[in-house]
Amino acid sequence: MKLKLFDFVSVAVAVVVVVAFSLFAYGDSAEGSQVRVQTEDESFIYPLNEDREFDVEGPIGHTHVVIEGGSVRVTESPCREKICIAAGAVSQADEWVSCLPNRVFLRVQGGEETEVDAQTF
Repeated sequence: MKLKLFDFVSVAVAVVVVVAFSLFAYGDSAEGSQVRVQTEDESFIYPLNEDREFDVEGPIGHTHVVIEGGSVRVTESPCREKICIAAGAVSQADEWVSCLPNRVFLRVQGGEETEVDAQTF
């Protein structure tokens, strides 16, 4: 099978479209984003563009939170199942991680809104 000029043009256009959509979808949206940390008693807001680590006190102990590289994640938790740790890092607006037994909720706010829910598998 012999490739023609139109075949090369079609492949080049397809590659450009895929790269453009990938940059748009996965580009740096941490600019202007912040994370809201909520507990039973308090609520805190931290910028996602500043790296930091801190503990959040809950009814069953300390939940260790890490903000790094424009995303936030839970690294240690006193809960039994550790689902909050397995959830990984979140960085897009309206993504969240929660430790329900310890009643700690992290939600990314600001930045660009996304229509795709990354929590849906």
